[in-house]
Amino acid sequence: MNIPARKGLLTLNLIGIAIAGYLSWVKLTNTEAVCGGVGNCHAVQNSEFSYLLGIPVAYLGLIWYVGLFLVQWLGPRWPSLWRDWGELTVFTLSFVGLLFSMYLTYTELFIIHAICPWCVASLGILILMTYVSGRVLLTDHAIEDGDQGDEIL
Repeated sequence: MNIPARKGLLTLNLIGIAIAGYLSWVKLTNTEAVCGGVGNCHAVQNSEFSYLLGIPVAYLGLIWYVGLFLVQWLGPRWPSLWRDWGELTVFTLSFVGLLFSMYLTYTELFIIHAICPWCVASLGILILMTYVSGRVLLTDHAIEDGDQGDEIL
């Protein structure tokens, strides 16, 4: 993975940690999230969809973002493992997170009828992370196969 892409993914991940950390703090302290007059974070945070198997989705998001950050940060320290599995792992985790976030956004829009701007921001981060990690994955494998990767995406 090239340095700019790695730094970009780590930065996006830190922003995701900040968002999920804030929403986890809101859940833990039973306070209302600051939504800036946009949406209804309280309705989303207190809906039945804010839990998965009895665990607040905010906590799961924080654990997920921290785990992905650790994979991205520590992975390159084991070059042979990272070379074979690192980029694929980052892309797969980003894509799975994106799918789950899309499901949650669907429930906000069509079931809860309320939107949480923090959740939408997290969705945007996951879209960017999936795009960047997918592009890196495809480009690096094309280069390994002898192509320069200029035509990818």
